[in-house]
Amino acid sequence: MNYLSKEKTKKLTTMKMNSQFLNQQTGLMPVLKNTARNLMLVGCILFGNYTAEAQTPAPLAAAPTEAEMPAFKHLSLGLKVTHLYDLKYTAYDLLPGGFSADDAYGLNGPKTKFDMAAGLEVNYYFGPLFSLDLSYEKGKMTGANTTHYYESAVSFVSLGANIDFKRASRTKEYKLIPYGRASLSRGTYDCDLKYKENNSLDQSTNGSSMMFGVGLGLKYYFNEKWSVNIMSEYVTINTDAWDGYDYGTGNDQIIKSSIGLRYAFGKGKHIDRTLAWQDNRVDKMETKINEQVNNAIKSINDSVETKFQKMMNQPGIKDSDDDGIVDKYDKCPDVAGLFSNNGCPSVEEEVVAKERDSVVAAHVNGNTLVIQGEEPKEEPSTPKAKNNSGSTSPSRSSGASKGLSDDEKYRLKNEILVEMNPIRFAYNSYQLNAKAYDNLNTIAVILRNNPTYKISLKGYTDDDGSASYNKKLAEQRANAVSEYLQSRGVSKDRIAILAMGKDSPLDDNNSKIGKSNNRRVECRLE
Repeated sequence: MNYLSKEKTKKLTTMKMNSQFLNQQTGLMPVLKNTARNLMLVGCILFGNYTAEAQTPAPLAAAPTEAEMPAFKHLSLGLKVTHLYDLKYTAYDLLPGGFSADDAYGLNGPKTKFDMAAGLEVNYYFGPLFSLDLSYEKGKMTGANTTHYYESAVSFVSLGANIDFKRASRTKEYKLIPYGRASLSRGTYDCDLKYKENNSLDQSTNGSSMMFGVGLGLKYYFNEKWSVNIMSEYVTINTDAWDGYDYGTGNDQIIKSSIGLRYAFGKGKHIDRTLAWQDNRVDKMETKINEQVNNAIKSINDSVETKFQKMMNQPGIKDSDDDGIVDKYDKCPDVAGLFSNNGCPSVEEEVVAKERDSVVAAHVNGNTLVIQGEEPKEEPSTPKAKNNSGSTSPSRSSGASKGLSDDEKYRLKNEILVEMNPIRFAYNSYQLNAKAYDNLNTIAVILRNNPTYKISLKGYTDDDGSASYNKKLAEQRANAVSEYLQSRGVSKDRIAILAMGKDSPLDDNNSKIGKSNNRRVECRLE
């Protein structure tokens, strides 16, 4: 069974995408940047003590809601039988005044029995390691010394706390689980003390007393619903009258050994069977590492951005495509590209860009799609052209752009470029990925080159989780896009944000692909 959870897989993927993003941010002093990145990432991962001054961590995935967490069983109800054994207590055998107090104890001759009690218990497991139980038991106890024996009707109401003994390195779910226990109880007794010689009554005592117990136990799970529990507990009773001898000089002690059958309610796996690291200790460690890595990444990006801005402020320097390579040295000054490719995009990116430009041109030029080397082809009257991310570009009525001026066509082209590339997100996350950075860099260039443009950002989610949680997640996604655009030179007053949550899905939420398409931020020029 694979115990690398979905959340952990996503975290590792996010860290990998962050690394890919760093690789794309070349173009200014690449040797210095790569060296700094490697040193800082190695340092923060190995030593865990890196702190970036005056930096805010990049957004981490929000904590999953209850609806998004795996289902576990927490509540169990059980029946149990308990053997009650009265221990011999010798500390007060000799009393002041010369009286002898030979303490009665269990299984001591024919007047005593193998004493039993039976009862119910309810158990609740708060996590993979800790649980509480509440139980009620009723039974009989006997004991004897050299001259007397007693018979007593007893009952117990107990509250117990249990801690499992689990290895943090284990990778296979548990069936057999040892545990330690402490309990606090209220016990009642109704005791008749009799002479062994003729069975005549000497005295009767009754009452109640507090008890404290410590013990060990062992649980075995037959399956996710049924389990058996074996436990033995040493119990100290806060009275000396439990066995009929009330000298007021000490406490009685008993051993309670029980076996019980439990049934678990709920859906999914029993949480008691899960691994020790699933109690969030590893999650907290991963969160701390992620924060340090994100701080390191942001510090590197800010450092590169500061040097870039300082260089860009020098007279005669311009970077039209905002790829970090000035036009003077950029072989593709109008298209964002890679330093390793002299400022031009990779071959795959060029193909995708040409396909995207063809779709845009088809809308702008009266829905006529022209492919190089072929005659113009008319598209259907109500086209919805798919872009490379699987979404559809904004629908435009057939011929809507015919007769437009060059300025109007330019505006329409920019609108389509912005709207046809929604920003996608991973499950339950508002972390931007490498593809998102690429799309947002294009949008930032359009907005900077056209100061009159404004943009609206609508955040969406899939239908997992509550409506209120998804509204918040949608807003966080839109804010993440807004903050990145602002970091690329777009003023905040030009950006409007709207959280749509799981309303208005773009695709069917019944499939993984559909859910992925719905986790988005849609951008639209105003």
